[in-house]
Amino acid sequence: MMEAAESKISDIIRRRITGIVIAVVMVALWALQGWPLRVGLVALMIMSMWEMYGAFTAHGAKPIRWVGMAYAALALPVYIFLGISALNPLTTLFCMLALAGVILRGRIDFDSAVATLFPLFYPGLLITMLFPLQDLKPELVARVATALMLLIPLMTDLFAYEFGTHFGKHKLSPILSPNKSVEGAVAGLLAATVFAVIVPWGAQLLTENVPILKPYAAQLPPLWAFVILGLVGSVAAQIGDLTASMVKRYCGIKDYGAIFPGHGGMLDRMDSVLFTGVILYVFFTYPVR
Repeated sequence: MMEAAESKISDIIRRRITGIVIAVVMVALWALQGWPLRVGLVALMIMSMWEMYGAFTAHGAKPIRWVGMAYAALALPVYIFLGISALNPLTTLFCMLALAGVILRGRIDFDSAVATLFPLFYPGLLITMLFPLQDLKPELVARVATALMLLIPLMTDLFAYEFGTHFGKHKLSPILSPNKSVEGAVAGLLAATVFAVIVPWGAQLLTENVPILKPYAAQLPPLWAFVILGLVGSVAAQIGDLTASMVKRYCGIKDYGAIFPGHGGMLDRMDSVLFTGVILYVFFTYPVR
C-alpha cells in the first residue's frame, strides 16, 4: 500500500518537473521567435506524425510513413516560398499519394489508408496553421498570438488537471478519457479565458507606458474579443485533447510515446495546441476591431 502511494507521489513529482522543463523550452522558443520557433514547429510535426503512425501500427494497420515524413519536410519551405494558400494543395497532393501508395499494394486495406491519411490532417495540417502566427504584423500582434498559442492550451491543461485531481466528481468523457472531469474542464476554460485577456492587456499596457517598448506599441483587437477567444480556444484545446485520446483508445495504447517522463510522447503534450492554433489563425487573420 505504501509502495503504491510512494509510486503515485513519484509520478506526480516527475510529471510536474517535466512540465516545468517543457514550459521553459516553450518560453525560450517564444522569446526567440524566427527560425528557432519554425524549426521547433517542424520538429513537433515530424515527431507527432511519427507517433500517430506508430499508434495505428500498434493497432495492426500498415501506414505509409514516408508520405507523412515528406509532407512534414516540405510544409515549411512551401509556406515560406509560396505562402499559406499553397498548403491546401500540398496537403491534397499528399493525400492522393497516400491513397495511391495503399492502392498500389494490390489489396483491400482501408485501415492502412485511413492510418496514412489521418496524420496528414491531425497533426500535420493543423500544425501548419501555427506557421503564420509569428509572421503577423505588427510585431506586437505576432508576440501576443504566439504567446496565446502556448498559454491557452497550457492553462487549460494545467488547471483542468490540478482542479480536476482535487475536486473533480463528474466525468467529462469516461470512455475517451476517464481521468477528465467536468469540474476540471470548467476550471481550465476559466483559467484560459483569464490569461487570454491578461496577455494582450499587459502587452498593451507595457508598450504604451515603458519607454523602451513604445516603438512596439500597436492596436490590438478589443479585450471583449479576447474573452471570446479564450473561451473558444479552450474548448478547442479540450476537443483536440479528446481527439488524441479517441485515437489512443482505438489503437489500444496508453501514451503516444515516452519522450517526456510522466507525460508520454510529443503528441500527448501538444494535442491541445493543434485545434487552438486554428482558432488563433482565424482570429488574428480576420480580427475584430
